[in-house]
Amino acid sequence: MNDYKQLMEYEGEITFEKIEELLILFNQRMPETQCPKCKIRMFSIMVEVLENAYRHNFNINTPEQNPQIKLSLIQNGLHYSLTVGNRVGNKDLKQLTDRIDKLNNLSLDEVKALYSKTIHEGHISEKGGAGLGLMKILRCSREPIKYAVEPIDSESSNINFTISITDQPKQ
Repeated sequence: MNDYKQLMEYEGEITFEKIEELLILFNQRMPETQCPKCKIRMFSIMVEVLENAYRHNFNINTPEQNPQIKLSLIQNGLHYSLTVGNRVGNKDLKQLTDRIDKLNNLSLDEVKALYSKTIHEGHISEKGGAGLGLMKILRCSREPIKYAVEPIDSESSNINFTISITDQPKQ
């Protein structure tokens, strides 16, 4: 049986104010699940992907222009999929996709151990991150991060991340 529902969809600029609006909308649209932690985990993923899209978006014109994103949250039965797309610089793309591939090949326990190690030994980048975001997403979703890249021009590409959670009924 197909129980497909579009819970959220957004396309446009991303600002801190818009992040707050989208998180409020998420709380209104995300149904109560059979496992209450599922909604909390998906909320954590939402926070992380929106923050990453804002902080790591490729700026095509001026620093004053707000970055653009596409967002979609879909429910299909007990399965939830969040897709977020934003523009990235081609010079950063290989490093990003290699990192996702590397993390996707780790077990959940290995991701947790790497996360803990990074917190204790990590170095903060110029953009203010220590590389924890993708690990946090994997820890919350417990499923691989899927991505698709669409070249735009010689300087940038669009990357769409899809993060999924399957609601596990209480036993």
